[in-house]
Amino acid sequence: MIAVAATHAWTERRRRVAELRSRQGFARQLLDFYGALLAVQENAFEEASLAAPPAESLVAYVAEVVLPSVVDVSVAAGPDQLRAEVLRRLGADDAHEMLRVWMNGDAQPAVDRYLARASLGPVLEALGPAARAQCRGPRDVRHCPECGGPPQLSFSSPAADDLATGPRRLLCARCGAAWGYARATCPGCGEDSSAKLSFFSEHGTASGERGSMVRGLPAGPVRAQDLAVFPHMRIEACDSCRRYLLSIDLAAEPAAVPLVDEMAAIPLDLFARERGYTKIVTNLMGF
Repeated sequence: MIAVAATHAWTERRRRVAELRSRQGFARQLLDFYGALLAVQENAFEEASLAAPPAESLVAYVAEVVLPSVVDVSVAAGPDQLRAEVLRRLGADDAHEMLRVWMNGDAQPAVDRYLARASLGPVLEALGPAARAQCRGPRDVRHCPECGGPPQLSFSSPAADDLATGPRRLLCARCGAAWGYARATCPGCGEDSSAKLSFFSEHGTASGERGSMVRGLPAGPVRAQDLAVFPHMRIEACDSCRRYLLSIDLAAEPAAVPLVDEMAAIPLDLFARERGYTKIVTNLMGF
């Protein structure tokens, strides 16, 4: 059953990449590259699931088995700047140390962070809690309970009761696990004062929320009854820590795949940054 669910997850990511690529021209280059990388990551996931390397050998396994393929696809299909940085990185420091730094949550150059994250992510996703326990980081309400990683995004699923709102969950940037988190609370610092929290979306804010409407996003082929480019997404920002993340409402868009939709929402990231907010953690593509 677990294997079936895992296979479904990768199939859904591929499906969503194809859908968004046809609708959001501004993200097409990024999605083309992510689609190529996705094939490498899915293969890494499947191989790790079969090989089941011991947790203590995780870094060596990823460095030898996965990282070379991530480098190859990045050089072959990545944007020019990434390709150049990856090529420069090939003769630099030890790959094992690069992977350990990401697992420890320490600061590192953007290209190192990308390579480590792209290589480790599918393996941590495949191997589960024992491998994720090798990562460092606080296991608290604002960090992944399995690997200690930071939240990449927020999402909510449809509620069982049509009159209720589905629970809020955070998705880990490091291992892909999800956990529950309180609504109207900043995942960056824990701020829960409504006077310090701002929300931005193309539909404006709900009653009682601070924020404003996002305007001027790229136009594209959209449904006549729904003129928003991102009708199911909003920026959740905190004025205490000046950080933000993107939130995906799966009740508003059941076909959405949070990991993919967040990656393609470049205009929302730019909107938040223009207002002085910093993302809790950039996504795999650096946004």
